[in-house]
This record gives sequence, C-alpha cells and structure tokens, in this order.
Amino acid sequence: MDDIKNFKLGLYVHIPFCKKRCIYCDFVSYVENNFDEYTEYLLNEIDLYKEYLNSGIDTLYIGGGTPSIFPIKNISKIFEKLEPYISNNAEITIEVNPESFTKENAQFYKKIGVNRISMGLQSADDVVLKKSGRLYDFETFIRKFDIAKRYFDNINVDFIIGLPGESWSTIGKNVQFISDFLPDHISVYMLEVHNDKNNSVLKKPDDQTFQRYDDFLNAISGFGYERYEISNFALNGKYCKHNLKYWANTDYVGLGISAGGHIGFLRYNNHESFSDYFISISEGKFPRAYESLNTPEREALETTFMNLRTMLGVDKEYIKEKTNIDISPVMDALKNKFDFFDGKKLSEKGMDFSNLFFVTLLSFWEEYFR
Repeated sequence: MDDIKNFKLGLYVHIPFCKKRCIYCDFVSYVENNFDEYTEYLLNEIDLYKEYLNSGIDTLYIGGGTPSIFPIKNISKIFEKLEPYISNNAEITIEVNPESFTKENAQFYKKIGVNRISMGLQSADDVVLKKSGRLYDFETFIRKFDIAKRYFDNINVDFIIGLPGESWSTIGKNVQFISDFLPDHISVYMLEVHNDKNNSVLKKPDDQTFQRYDDFLNAISGFGYERYEISNFALNGKYCKHNLKYWANTDYVGLGISAGGHIGFLRYNNHESFSDYFISISEGKFPRAYESLNTPEREALETTFMNLRTMLGVDKEYIKEKTNIDISPVMDALKNKFDFFDGKKLSEKGMDFSNLFFVTLLSFWEEYFR
C-alpha cells in the first residue's frame, strides 16, 4: 500500500437521492428529485474549497444515496467543475445500485474518467433482498455486474450480514457468487441496529449471526482475498485508495449534504437538510453543521484508531511527526495485554475482536494522558 506521507487530497461528493430508502439504511438520503437545484449548490460549494483543491486530488469518491439515479447531465457538470483539480492516474469511484445502473451509465462513467465501481449487492438471497427493501433480485444484480465488468476492471461488491430473512443458506449463496465471479474488492459489514422505528423489523445480531459472519469471512480468505482493513478485502492489491485516506487520517474534503471532511486538525460535517445546506452556501459560508479543531492529543488518538483498522497498523513515527505525541507507551501496554496485537497492528483474530480492543485502547489512553 502507498506511503501515507505521499497522499494528496481526497475528495468525497455526496449524492443524497434514492428511489426508496432501504429499511437498514442509516445514511442521509432523500426520496426527492431536486437534482438541478442540488447540483448548482454543490458547484458553489466546490468554489468555496478552491484553496484546498488547488493542491490536487488523487482520489474522488461519489457516494450516496444512490449516485446511479443522478442524471448524467448533472454528474457531467460536477466533473467539469472538478477536472482542473483531478491528478493524472487518480482513483475515481462511483457507487451504483443494480436497479438504476445501465449500459449507458457505464459508458458515460468510463468516458468521464471513472475507473472504479462500487456495487451494493448486500445479499445473494432474493428473500433477504425483498425483506430489506432492495429494488432488485439477484438475477438482476448479475446482469448489471456483467455490464460493469465489460467497462471496468476494478469493482467492489458490498455485503451486509444480519439482514432480515438471512440463514446459513444465504451465506452459501454469497460464497457461491464470490466463487463464480471473484470481484476485485469486497466490503462486508455487520448490520447495525439503532433504537429507531425499524427495530420491529431489524434484530440486533445474535450468536448465530456472528457465526455466519465469521464463516463468510473465512470463505472469502479462502479465495485469496487479502483482508487489508477490518471490513474490506482485495484481490491482487486492488485496495480502495480513497478509503485508505480515511484510515490513515490524512486530509480529505467532503462535499454535499451530510458529507464530512478532515483538513489538518479540523474535522467537520455538513448540514443534513437541504434548507440549511442551501442557506449556508447562499451566504457564501461553508455549509457545516459541526466543526472541531482537534488538540494534538485528540488528533493522535483519532489517527491511532483509524490506523489500527488496517493490516499495516499504527504508524507511530508519522503520528509523532504530525502531533508531537508519543503513543509508544500505550501501544506497549496493549501489546502486553492482547496476544493478537504486536504493538503495531492487529492480527486476523484481533480484527475480529476489534471492538473490545478499541474500548481497552481508549481506557489505557485516558489513563496515560490524564
């Protein structure tokens, strides 16, 4: 993986529109179609970040929502605006859903420079897809995956474990899909259930769900995928370079409703409503609902947490250079407590117990720096 010290700026653009909200979704998205108005404000927000974008961006990620329902003419306007800032050989990713991804989409994305597609499958089981509110069946996904393969040689497929209707048969179908098609990159997430109106439908993961999760990850590894981050697996070194910026805690700008960014020691999140977002930009202000300037200690802690999600582990020298904080004593204490941590990175077993590890890390950190 690339040296984090050589990373340029990353850019995330949020497209907050969906045909229908899935029952498990916790992202900010709306079933609306004010595409043109949103695009114009997004273009104005780009102008607010000229000072930062002038340094060049080497990863661009268009996420959502469902970017594949965003009209081609609107995507084109965004790319035209960003073109002066995009470096040669930049990684450019766009998320698509099977029901709205077409051959025309693929041809257009290829033409404007997209070189990585992220497809939301979630499950290869039609029962699970229907109960989760997805707008396609597995056969449709396969047809759209085939279109993507014709135009792109770097495709991610997302899975979620713990969705309604899931069984051991579901996991078998997921594994069979991977065996048959070997996507370049796989992301696997455990369903997160919050205390909201969906609790009557969504159930928090039980022991059986965790066992299915473990078995699925073991099967993925058996096909030669490299688990380079807790939830992400790559074939042939096809890591997501944009997400590596998040885990290295380097600089990235987030544009659009609810998007977040990290610049220097500044962390921010944009407004989640159209009205607040539009008003701020109309007034020539960054449309931020939250921003915080980290202390050196807080920046070091955030960087440590993010680094430890990857197979490379924590870069103590980089953190000290960046924040003047020496985290070695905390890392040494954790090494003495956990056999799955070598003082720098978590083992495969450690990634499976990462929640416990991170809670202990925070406790040790607070005690040491108190």
